Amino acid sequence: MKNFHDYDSLYIKAGVAIGEVFIVNSFLHLLMYLFPNAMHALSGTELYDDRVRTVFIIANLSYLLALSWVGIVLDKRSVFIESILKNTMKISGILFVIMLFALYLLRIDISITFFAIYSVWLFAALSVWRVFLRIMLKSYRSHGGNTKRVVVLGAGSIASQVYSQLVTNISYGYKFMGFFDDRAPEDYKVPAELVKGSLADATKFIADHDVHVVYCALPAGDDRKAVEIIRYAEQNFVRCLIVPDFRRFIEKKVELSFLEEIPLVSLRLEPLHKFGNRLAKRLFDVVFSGLFLVTIFPILFIVLGIIIKLTSPGPIFFRQKRTGENGRDFYCIKFRSMHVNKDADTVQATKNDARVSKIGAFMRKTNLDEMPQFINVFIGDMSIVGPRPHMLKHTEMYSALIDKYMLRHWAKPGITGWAQVTGFRGETQTLEQMEGRVKRDVWYIENWSFGLDLHIIFLTVWNMIKGEENAY
Repeated sequence: MKNFHDYDSLYIKAGVAIGEVFIVNSFLHLLMYLFPNAMHALSGTELYDDRVRTVFIIANLSYLLALSWVGIVLDKRSVFIESILKNTMKISGILFVIMLFALYLLRIDISITFFAIYSVWLFAALSVWRVFLRIMLKSYRSHGGNTKRVVVLGAGSIASQVYSQLVTNISYGYKFMGFFDDRAPEDYKVPAELVKGSLADATKFIADHDVHVVYCALPAGDDRKAVEIIRYAEQNFVRCLIVPDFRRFIEKKVELSFLEEIPLVSLRLEPLHKFGNRLAKRLFDVVFSGLFLVTIFPILFIVLGIIIKLTSPGPIFFRQKRTGENGRDFYCIKFRSMHVNKDADTVQATKNDARVSKIGAFMRKTNLDEMPQFINVFIGDMSIVGPRPHMLKHTEMYSALIDKYMLRHWAKPGITGWAQVTGFRGETQTLEQMEGRVKRDVWYIENWSFGLDLHIIFLTVWNMIKGEENAY
């Protein structure tokens, strides 16, 4: 039986922790020097020295506790910078809370501003340290260090995709050893010279070549042939990863959950399905729209309202029923940009549309006609960022023509959206244009983050300033 110890991973984690202990102490020492009165004790006294020692002890214990809860992900073969920064933020936040609570129990009076500055500095320093180490580790693996020997069970299309990822991303540090499959050579979807034998040959090969990882990429129905191989591998501390054959259903990242002992795979990830994310987005919507409605909107209402009434008979606002979250209809509010007409609820505005008034053309070009939708945001019908709501006629028509069209209604519609800032604003003249818009709306729902919302808002404001060709 193989004597397996992943010393490389242990060394990496130890290096990360040692460096971070140094950062925790050096930054604390620096701040103590810059803010000698942070602890409300006379510098140089015995009381001050005792408190300093206590704070350093608490800081180190707090860091070790936070590290044990959060962990280190740098040693993983595939990890994104977002995960690194998220873990670093968790460690800084937990350390801050533990230190504050411990000092309160010990009755050590210390400035909260001091700790806030320390936490921010610490997060920045730890982030730079971990990103730097990750870059160095990827470079080390790219040059042949810290490698893991890998075999793939299967020689079909799924195995080919796995192989492509393994050899393309050399920074993962995988050394590909070969495929094993029972199919005839003419049925291989991989280079024939890389197939080392049948599935019956895999066990001996794993033992003889000190393989570290086995990918099972057999098609559905054939994976039962790998049971004995996987059992042998796990008994000898060889990691086994199953590549499920459901790509015909799923094209994105998925989430695994359980119904008691039954594994369930969701067809798509929805970050906004999580309560915390929905709450954060809603709080931002309420605060942002509330501030806008009590500051800028009254001025726009007076100025644009007067111009609209003077240049075109009819109401200031245009209310149109549109499809909202989960298919629920609502009335979308806009500044009226067209002359009153009977086709407003069924026909999209087109270039040089005679129905659009002069002030309406200006408002559409600068997005000012959308500003009353902050009312929709405040009352909860819409969000600041999300898929643009469509007319009921378009929902009925395109839902029958475009696959996944209704998925865009799994989130609240927005004043602006990812499709609008990536070239899909305005009239949709062809089915392909609407498909492009829907694709981007679904991508937004599956990849939502607060940072993405801020990015879309920035691009929207920038487009308002420079003007858009598709706005008419």
